[in-house]
Amino acid sequence: MFRITYLLVAIFCLYALSTPTFSNEVAIGGEFSLTSQENQPFSLSNDAKGKAVILFFGFTHCPDVCPNTLSAIQTSLHQLGELSNQVQTIFITVDPTRDTPEIIAAYLKYFNSNFIGLTGTPKEIDKVVEQFQGFYSYAGDVNGGQYSVDHTSNLYIIDTKGEVTNIIPYGFPPEAITNSIKNILNKTKS
Repeated sequence: MFRITYLLVAIFCLYALSTPTFSNEVAIGGEFSLTSQENQPFSLSNDAKGKAVILFFGFTHCPDVCPNTLSAIQTSLHQLGELSNQVQTIFITVDPTRDTPEIIAAYLKYFNSNFIGLTGTPKEIDKVVEQFQGFYSYAGDVNGGQYSVDHTSNLYIIDTKGEVTNIIPYGFPPEAITNSIKNILNKTKS
């Protein structure tokens, strides 16, 4: 029964993600500028220009959601083969106190050396999280450094023009990411 349910959910997800799910009335996303893991300025319009983008909010101390999601993205990029050269994955930390550029760089290299990690001041990060209608909150001893972060676990799929075309919830199979990216790249060719 579980396999049938999983298969039906996967089929629905792939169908649902085959076309954009937004109307023009919902403003999600937009231009932003933060600091890369190389301590350099990064802006969506300049540094990811002409690429499909997979954007994800997370933190390096995350025990499960973040590593699972980054692994799913890596699987999807593998499925895309040569097309993966036209894709940029962006990881934005929601824990800038612990996630220095150096820590983000070391963390992301474990998954894919081409992933870009971004950080900034809490105010800068709050602005980007709000643009993507996300959230995050801390639980535990923040002052003592013993805390966890509850955060948006969606993947935001951004087309080559910088517009969010799909939001993929946590736990969807890598094929959902792959199909969404293929749709963007196919439309770009047209």
